[in-house]
Amino acid sequence: MKLFKCRVLTLLFIWAIPLLSFASTSDNFLSDADSEIPPKNIIIFIGDGMGIAHISAGKIVKGQLNLEQFKHIGLLTTHSQDALVTDSAAAGTAIATGYKTINHFISVTKEGKPLKTIMEYAQEANKATGIVVTSSITHATPAAFMAHVDNRKKEALIAKQISESHMDVLFGGGRGYFIPGSKPTSLRNDEQDLLLNFPLVISSEDEFNQLGDINSVVGLFAINELPKVNLRRPGLVQMTQKAISILAKNKQGFVLMVEGSQIDWGSHANEQDYLISEMLDFDEAVGVGLNFAKTNSQTLIIVLSDHETGGFAIHNGSLANKIVSESSFSRIEHTAEMVPIFSYGKGAKDFTGIIDNAKVGQILNGYLRQK
Repeated sequence: MKLFKCRVLTLLFIWAIPLLSFASTSDNFLSDADSEIPPKNIIIFIGDGMGIAHISAGKIVKGQLNLEQFKHIGLLTTHSQDALVTDSAAAGTAIATGYKTINHFISVTKEGKPLKTIMEYAQEANKATGIVVTSSITHATPAAFMAHVDNRKKEALIAKQISESHMDVLFGGGRGYFIPGSKPTSLRNDEQDLLLNFPLVISSEDEFNQLGDINSVVGLFAINELPKVNLRRPGLVQMTQKAISILAKNKQGFVLMVEGSQIDWGSHANEQDYLISEMLDFDEAVGVGLNFAKTNSQTLIIVLSDHETGGFAIHNGSLANKIVSESSFSRIEHTAEMVPIFSYGKGAKDFTGIIDNAKVGQILNGYLRQK
């Protein structure tokens, strides 16, 4: 009888191990690097809508990409909580918070409960925080890192939350969402002047170029989205360089998210040349991040996509002439294809293999929760 009881207890203990393990990790962000010193600086580059074919087209035209310097590469699944094909809001939420939500929701659960973002974790760790985009800063992807709303189209509300988010650097478009409704270029329906919540606001290339020794700035260079790459002033490269130089002053480190927003828009439009030009511009910005990481060993860089857009495929071209001569799109919307992730520097090995996009957020926020 005693032997029987011992065997039963042994079996119960063995069965309980995975349950205990699940209970201890389900509510916490853990990674393979949890026993190591986490990165001091984290730079997240998001090529919105960027799939393998987009990168391939960029390489054909450019010859050699900055992305080729990354030795740790993986693939991400991107489905949202309610659909196989995600939108940027749900995908951005997964990356920023480590949790899945439903399409159109911005860093809230399907019940509307706020999900803490990587920027909020970083601020708790006394790190500097920044966002650089070629869209409006109220657009779905950047919003997922700073706001909590149940519909990505509530950009006036998102703007208000951004103005209260204590970010150190914001570069992009969307000025119309921050100025009173009575102004001719306003995109608001009320008289709130949200620009008053920021210590320093600029709106032109000249003001950008004249920035001195500062610790915080908001640059809103368009009423809504920024123009295409050939007309953007300042450009994504310059904005990324300036953001890093400002944020790197913080001795505790920083977290920066840089989005090549219009790779997605060129793909939605099924315009090959548009998406390739934006892809190459994005790769140049990635090069800026790499140059910083090479001299700052406590820096992690990840480059990823939130989803693929357009079902883009390359059919012909010339390496010698650096041209894509024939391509096609299977649709104008997003697809469910896995997308690439590249990582470099401190903790880079944690992002290889096939993983889900929410896992990326879990690992990143896990680093910050160790503080």
